[in-house]
Amino acid sequence: MRKKLWLGLLLLGMTACQLSAEKEVAVPLKEVDMYADYPMKQLDIGELAEVTYLPLDRKLNSKDRSYHNTFIGSISESHIVSHTFDGDVEVFDHAGERLHHFNHQQKEKEGSYMGIGALLTDEKNGEIWILDYDLSFKVYTMDGTYRRKLKLPASMNAEVVKNWSADSLLCYDDHLVSEGLSKNPHPFYLFSKKDGGIRKLTSYRVPNRISHSERFVLNLGGMNPVLHFTISTSPLAVGGGRAVLAEYAQDTVFCLEQGKVSPLFVRKPSVFASLPFVLGSADFVTSRYLFFGFTEKSRTHRFYRDLLYDFETGEVCTYQLQNHDFEPWLSVPVQMWRADWPSNWLVSEMTIDKFLQYHREGKLSGKAAEAIERIKETDTVMLILYRFHQ
Repeated sequence: MRKKLWLGLLLLGMTACQLSAEKEVAVPLKEVDMYADYPMKQLDIGELAEVTYLPLDRKLNSKDRSYHNTFIGSISESHIVSHTFDGDVEVFDHAGERLHHFNHQQKEKEGSYMGIGALLTDEKNGEIWILDYDLSFKVYTMDGTYRRKLKLPASMNAEVVKNWSADSLLCYDDHLVSEGLSKNPHPFYLFSKKDGGIRKLTSYRVPNRISHSERFVLNLGGMNPVLHFTISTSPLAVGGGRAVLAEYAQDTVFCLEQGKVSPLFVRKPSVFASLPFVLGSADFVTSRYLFFGFTEKSRTHRFYRDLLYDFETGEVCTYQLQNHDFEPWLSVPVQMWRADWPSNWLVSEMTIDKFLQYHREGKLSGKAAEAIERIKETDTVMLILYRFHQ
């Protein structure tokens, strides 16, 4: 009797598994129509995130003087690391105190770099990682002491680089894609922080690649220089314990989570349905939300659209993300293409001159108004850190 009972339970379990598997296959993939009339949400970032204002005395590039940008640098749980086009690297603590400064650009010595393509922080090992223009990673201590160099293969690059784990970086390779010569159908790969070993995400395959850059000939009547433009889009966003993979030639957006690549939704119409192409972009992701969008691949940008996906409800909407400490409400940029922040963090910065102008005109309130007292005469930017609750 007991043997018959166990056999019945086994058969019942096998049937349940089969039904579960069939049910999983039968679920249609959610579609996101980039032209659909989705509802608009006005989002007060103060309700979604803890907001901190931090004045910094950091070196500025000329472009930093536009009044409000995404912070292009690296932030870890203990450090804030900024850099300039001239190769200066400055390390601050979260109180805004400068701890270290170094510049190894164009120095004729071991550990120098040609330029900074990307910068990341490895908090666990107390290291700063710099992607050099020669497609190698140069690794330094927090005070700028050179440690080692890890070189990428000649057939690959790292257009986008993100911290993925204590042991790996997650990178996007677009080597020769803009020239139409790429033979690599696996654009995403893990790069070992220990020995530079590479493991491609082979379960994610894109045979016909598209670049977000394009070359064109400028007709000047006798002189015809070849120029190029790049659309500010990103095929990769990391946060909330997941990576969102949105390769430009792939209609389906995928998630990498717990070592598994799974489809999230499919865009409509297809990227190949129109010319010029309309490229998708994964801008910023938290535990609950994906901020993404679509941009026409043209110099005129005749079409673009920003959307929000809710992982919890599956809802898609258009949005305006605003900081209500400013009058009028300040639009918050979400592009983190060249930034390295902790999970669920979004960081922007404003020049101190512009921040003080808001103050003089009586257009600051809340925590922004309170930050005025912490500004020193030498400060150049106000860092605005948003730590999302979910």
